Amino acid sequence: MDRQAKRVLVTGGTGVLGRALTPRLQAAGYTVRITSRRVAPADRNPVLEWAQVSLETGEGLAEATAGVDTIIHAASSPFGKTKEVDVDGTGRLLAAGEKAGVGHFFYISIVGIDRIPYNYYQHKLAAEKVLEAGNIPWSVLRATQFHELIDRFLRGIAWSPIFMLPTDFQFQLIDAGEVADCMVEAINAGPAGRLPDIGGPCVQTAGELVRAWLDARHMRRWVIRLPLRGEVADGFRRGLNTVPENRTGRITWEEWLKEHCQ
Repeated sequence: MDRQAKRVLVTGGTGVLGRALTPRLQAAGYTVRITSRRVAPADRNPVLEWAQVSLETGEGLAEATAGVDTIIHAASSPFGKTKEVDVDGTGRLLAAGEKAGVGHFFYISIVGIDRIPYNYYQHKLAAEKVLEAGNIPWSVLRATQFHELIDRFLRGIAWSPIFMLPTDFQFQLIDAGEVADCMVEAINAGPAGRLPDIGGPCVQTAGELVRAWLDARHMRRWVIRLPLRGEVADGFRRGLNTVPENRTGRITWEEWLKEHCQ
């Protein structure tokens, strides 16, 4: 079967990364099927296949994986039932993929999950272990945080005149589209195990990110350092969630803000 005929299943296809990834896969010649907990909207792209599934229960996974050559697992539940969705759900998806004869399972993960004992990160690491123990050839790509994560958080607290934040935490924000480009390249290449970690062009403190965000949105707020303690805070403070030796991304936080804060 040539690449033009291959079908790719993308979990989390309606999320930030999924929305960037789907058109790139289509442009590369793949038939794309995305999963969602919701029914397909009436105005969706007619060439985009849609599968309603629940990673938490396994409902719909057999139908979603039927006829699929590659699974790209981008769905996650960082603030909800993380173990049920990220760990157990990955196991359910893997089992369904094995029954369907899937040839490549691609998992998008996060830089630093093996170095920072954050509960969500520990579940992402456990999901990687589930994949590694399975019978489908696999690839794992760890990326740093997307611009949208910080933007969404700051918009959520923008009502307050005072921002109390751990301004000394470090981040290396990367554009979701640039991560999607790397993923399509990796899908074309086939299963490769653990791929090199990727990050954005700059390592910046949360304080620097906040100041740039406020400037871009023409807002004034008091920014006060919140002195968090513990292993998790120490990990982010030390930048264990960054990969400065691999600055794959090219779009800076300031450039992203300029495009998205018009």
